[in-house]
Amino acid sequence: MENNKEKKEEKEKQTGFFKEILNEIRDTIIFEVALNILMFIPKVMIRVIKNIW
Repeated sequence: MENNKEKKEEKEKQTGFFKEILNEIRDTIIFEVALNILMFIPKVMIRVIKNIW
């Protein structure tokens, strides 16, 4: 009985660990995409201004 309980706790820790990793990866991807979009706008504006002059 005790051994079974320990195995369940180990599995929960593992799934928690993998969920944390997946959450970190997801958050990083979202952050990178948002940052690239924010950096894209000024680059386009600078290119447009250079082409006008």
